[in-house]
Amino acid sequence: MIPQTAPLSRRRVLAVTAASAVAAGAVTGCSPSGGEGRASARSLPEPGAAERTRALRDSTALLAAYDAAVAARPSLAARLGPLRAEVARHVTAFGGAPAAPPAATAKPPSKGAAAPSAKPPAKGAAATAGGRSAPTPADLAAMERALADRRTAALLDVPGDLARLLASVAAAGAAHAVLLAAGHK
Repeated sequence: MIPQTAPLSRRRVLAVTAASAVAAGAVTGCSPSGGEGRASARSLPEPGAAERTRALRDSTALLAAYDAAVAARPSLAARLGPLRAEVARHVTAFGGAPAAPPAATAKPPSKGAAAPSAKPPAKGAAATAGGRSAPTPADLAAMERALADRRTAALLDVPGDLARLLASVAAAGAAHAVLLAAGHK
């Protein structure tokens, strides 16, 4: 036997339809057609914007480290050049504009022409203009490895497109670390 239900009134059908439309709008994130909804949507940051900014900053710093290493040791330019070029592409992929590669055509100083106030570089490290030592390939490998690890850890917290980009750049960084470390064995 089929239970008997009260017939639906027109008022009840309209109320259910209106409630369904409101619920569907809330679920899909629809905003009112007025200007207020559009203005508030524009003021919200893009998902993953902070992570993208951090990735750009990290890649820019890594690019500067490559440049410092090549500037301090021009003999490493051929070895580090392709890796530096990849890091420059990462900067571009994250929305930045990489600096041009340093000129490796500077003339080496003649014998005995060192500046009197220049300190000799630490063993295995070349001094930079700021008095700090320039990164060695082993330093660059450690930097690449640490950055790849941080980017891999961030994958679950970013939107899909950025996650794919971070995963790709992290994989490239891990490969760079292996290539840089392989030259010292």
